[in-house]
Amino acid sequence: MTGEAATVWRRALRFGAACVTALIAVYLLAVWTAPGQRFEDGVLRAADRVAGSSEEVRALDTLASVSVPAVLLATVAVVGIGFARRRPFLGLVAAGAMAAAIVTTEVIQRIGHRPILLDSGYRREDQSFPSGHTTVAMAVMCGLVLVIPYRFRGLAVLAAFLYAASVGVATVTASWHRPSDTIGAGLIVVAYACVAVAVLARSGRLRAGSPGTVAQRAAQRGLTAAAAGVAILALVLAAVAARRALSAADDGIAYAAVLRSGRLLALSGSAAVAACLLALLRRTDLGARPDRAGERSRDVPSGHAGVDRPAGP
Repeated sequence: MTGEAATVWRRALRFGAACVTALIAVYLLAVWTAPGQRFEDGVLRAADRVAGSSEEVRALDTLASVSVPAVLLATVAVVGIGFARRRPFLGLVAAGAMAAAIVTTEVIQRIGHRPILLDSGYRREDQSFPSGHTTVAMAVMCGLVLVIPYRFRGLAVLAAFLYAASVGVATVTASWHRPSDTIGAGLIVVAYACVAVAVLARSGRLRAGSPGTVAQRAAQRGLTAAAAGVAILALVLAAVAARRALSAADDGIAYAAVLRSGRLLALSGSAAVAACLLALLRRTDLGARPDRAGERSRDVPSGHAGVDRPAGP
């Protein structure tokens, strides 16, 4: 591997290991502790109170956009972009990362166990960790970000983040999923994005991205910082809302606060995924063909080293 590829490969391994560790931690804290279950059951109970409202209608409309035909269309689009850019390997790797994230989510949902740790109160025993709908939305974001040309990556992340975040928040509003389910989905998607980037780096199919103008570089750094800032701010506001819910004397205020906390946690997770993808791929153009100039120069006989013939189409 070249110096650039080795750097990106090590970065992908570090990011991937961090995602797997965080996924285990979120699962244990939210699913296997009584405080985690109590908080998330409170979010579900609060979401049930808005059933039939305009909030739930909007959430269900958003969730209806996630369907099998939509997933297949997005996968075809990702592969198609790769072929259109004459980087078919990139398109296939990106689509593979999408599919792997979705399949992994389904497997964890089926084998993951949610014990009943609360003696009383609101309990729902469904195996909802992680969220399939959120995984699909974030996997689409991941696939697009991987295959889109380097100079358009920021815009792709922004547009895909808005959709993925709306799906994550909608799953909480509709009482389909707990906040940790959406965070777990994001961690799975980023982990497979790291695998995809590591594969591309190992095969030499990346290069340093064009530095662009000063304004373009500033915009790229600003977008990463903005995504990270949204993730942190939403997390802080979620903690504030949760504290307000605990101290509220009125049940209506408490329910509204805990639901707001759950939505903010879902938003924080989505923003963190966008920030991680941008940081993982910083200054890196993916899918470039391996540089074989060195191999050709070694194959040229020494007596003809000065001959330069076109290689053809």
